[in-house]
Amino acid sequence: MNMTMHARYLPAIFWTCFLLTGYVYFIYPVLLTRLARFIGRHYIRNEIIPPVSIIISAYNEEHTIAEKIENTLSLDYPRELVEIIVGSDGSTDRTNEIVRSYADRGVRLLAFPENRGKTMVQNDCVSQASHEIVVFMDAASMCEKCSLKKLVANFADSRVGAVAGRVVFTRENRNLTTESQGVYWKYEQILKQAESSLGSLVGVDGPLYAIRKSLYTPLDQDMMSDFISPLLVIGSGSSVVYEPEAVTYEEATTSTTDEFNTRRRIVTRGFTGISRHPKLLNPAGNPLLAWQILSHKILRWLVGFYYVGMLISSLFLMGRRFYLLAFSGLAAVLGMSIYGMKSRSSPGGRWYAIPYYFILVNLAAMFGVIDYLRGKRVISWKPVRQAREA
Repeated sequence: MNMTMHARYLPAIFWTCFLLTGYVYFIYPVLLTRLARFIGRHYIRNEIIPPVSIIISAYNEEHTIAEKIENTLSLDYPRELVEIIVGSDGSTDRTNEIVRSYADRGVRLLAFPENRGKTMVQNDCVSQASHEIVVFMDAASMCEKCSLKKLVANFADSRVGAVAGRVVFTRENRNLTTESQGVYWKYEQILKQAESSLGSLVGVDGPLYAIRKSLYTPLDQDMMSDFISPLLVIGSGSSVVYEPEAVTYEEATTSTTDEFNTRRRIVTRGFTGISRHPKLLNPAGNPLLAWQILSHKILRWLVGFYYVGMLISSLFLMGRRFYLLAFSGLAAVLGMSIYGMKSRSSPGGRWYAIPYYFILVNLAAMFGVIDYLRGKRVISWKPVRQAREA
């Protein structure tokens, strides 16, 4: 009797997981791009030069902070209209000393005694910012000279409350991790363009984005500001758009462990933020935003569980030809991922980039979900390149 019941439910489990995976990676992008084509908005972009406050978050950045400050000072923007604030999050190296050496060039240091996390640094720095347009940057990212002008041009439209720049990853050492990151980011660009035309970009890239100070909401210590802040802007009735011509460069992660931990951390903090602001998922409030968060983020973060569900259910149903083929395909993806991880520095490894990264990010997401359900909260942060710790 039990075997009969299991046999009845296993196909349902397989097909539910299959359809959810297909929806996340194929159906949602198609629906989103079609929707953007039919009801997308036109936003005004004019060259305006308002005063701006640039906030650079830093923790033990002695090797990059001088270069970052020089990069910021060299941006094509009237210097007298730019306020530069470096928020040092309990740095214990020479970061504070280096930043102070730029005081005569107008760079302000806000040195916090404890490492409380990037979100708290941003909260405190925004409260000290003098101007309405606040631009967030990371210490390790270097902007193109025109990036600030391109970013700010979007605020010519009064409907725009926040703008995301484009992060381009540089690859000093190419391996499977950097190759697969490139594939992932190309896919993300498609979604960003479509979401931007709808005025509801689901999350921005932390290394470069801007927000109106009047729309900034201080967040809890364990929440991800570059995910929740723009969602709250949309929830308030303003738009969040993507500016691909505002470019910043950042070195790509070459370590599998670093990428895994980053993705795991992102998911834990993402669920934490959404759980604190459940109104964002209320279809009665903003149905488009609720649908986008559910489809682009939440359901995608659960894909690893769908994969396991398909793998296990097809294993027990292998007596049927279709499920035998399905199990073989799923096992092949897993096998290619494992092989790719072992040979990620070899030239031939690039052919394994997609299955490798698919397994990597979804396994990390599973751990992130489990961390969240167990009550783990991620607060402090360290730059990946120095900490080797999302």
